[in-house]
Amino acid sequence: MLPPRIMLILLISLSAAAKIPYYFDLGLKPSKEWEEQDRPESNFILDIIRNPYSFSETDSVAFFATGSGFTMGYSTLRPVDELRWRSSVPGYGGSSAISVDRFNNIWMTTAADSFVSDVNAFLPTGSGVHMSADSGRTWTHFPQPGITPIQGLAYDIACDSLGGIWMACFGQSLQKSDDSGQSWRTLTCDQKEWDPFNNMNQRLFSVHITASGKLWAGSAEGINLCENYNVPDSLREWKQFTFSNGLSGNFVTAISSYFNTDDNKEYVFAASWLAENAAEVNGISYTNDNGNSWNKCLLGEKIYSISYRGNDIFACGDNGLWKSSDNGKYWENYSINAWSGIKKDYIRIKKVYSFLYHNTIMFAGTGEGIAISGDDGNSWRMAEAYEPSSDSQNDTYAYPNPFSPAKFGEVKLQFRLKKESQVTCKIFNFAMERVRLLRSSENFESGEHYLTWDGKDDNGKTAANGVYYYIISADGSDLWNKIIIFE
Repeated sequence: MLPPRIMLILLISLSAAAKIPYYFDLGLKPSKEWEEQDRPESNFILDIIRNPYSFSETDSVAFFATGSGFTMGYSTLRPVDELRWRSSVPGYGGSSAISVDRFNNIWMTTAADSFVSDVNAFLPTGSGVHMSADSGRTWTHFPQPGITPIQGLAYDIACDSLGGIWMACFGQSLQKSDDSGQSWRTLTCDQKEWDPFNNMNQRLFSVHITASGKLWAGSAEGINLCENYNVPDSLREWKQFTFSNGLSGNFVTAISSYFNTDDNKEYVFAASWLAENAAEVNGISYTNDNGNSWNKCLLGEKIYSISYRGNDIFACGDNGLWKSSDNGKYWENYSINAWSGIKKDYIRIKKVYSFLYHNTIMFAGTGEGIAISGDDGNSWRMAEAYEPSSDSQNDTYAYPNPFSPAKFGEVKLQFRLKKESQVTCKIFNFAMERVRLLRSSENFESGEHYLTWDGKDDNGKTAANGVYYYIISADGSDLWNKIIIFE
């Protein structure tokens, strides 16, 4: 075992290998804790799940892992516009993983960005493990397990039928707790000494337990299968599958499974990304015979998560939401143009990170909010987090702020008009030189609105780090505030 200080430096040096995009807040946001609201509290939706132990036909609740923590959506048995939301902040930062155990407890891990002077950069850092026994209203907190939380965050969490909690941690391999989070131990999927610096298979991104009781773990070097996890650690046997065995790529960032009622087989699907071999390719790799053979689909697509409804398979990725009804042979892509009641316009959704089909409602988690459909994807509407300008200290504000064009894609400029007006919006740098003309004398109705800026200037070049000002001119008066760009 390497000394903690040396291992910390080594883990920091691995930052370039952590290719999964992370969207964790730099700190806690003010939250209206557990008040019923008509909108969620965060626009970045990492994961969406339901309680697997509840009866789906009468269960009206969905759980959301968000950029500011936890949100519960309920009344899903009612029309889409009657959905209501409650939110809480389990710990410092945003959620990085969520699961439900056999006792109906919700488990969530959180992470934040920590500045590390050794590399002069912000790195993803685990900020704790949290458990709620009351559907997310209150939380019991446990420290991040492992030697160091920096690069030790949990990207995934799974709960087994015996009460065990398993976490896939990038810099801390596989973490296991058998006493409800009171203590954790580090496990590997290859029975080798723990050394994530030299062993890519010990840098974990995903963990999943199938209905048949098999444990799957995805790493930076393929997929690992344990067919019987209910044995002492020293007796646990693993099989490893890599690109050479038929995967599209060795970075396995998500694993899920379902039982197909047409052929009575259990299918395991994995989001497999290209790693270091030039022959690898992004896509989905799947098996129905416990890894003896592998098939590939959606080649060229970067997929973030995979979910199911009956025999329908849904994949979320850089190019939106995909659906297959024939075990992954043919895929159709949803064109999600979701109505935004805040923007008073349709939003074209590009990336989708998470998905849940619950009762008759489809939830698609994006970086701009939750896209919701009550008619099987024919029409969509956005559930967006925002603070009305009338409730803010300023007449206009920008979020997220500080803003990273690479991470968040765009920043929203929220403002409120007392009456219908012609709106012009300009972005200036610190020297008050114009950087971008966003709007020029466009008509807006009275009420709450927002404009979006992708961080680029009038010539299409991304603006450098620094302080910028935006001015919204309407009806002879100016509203202004600042934006900080920080990559």
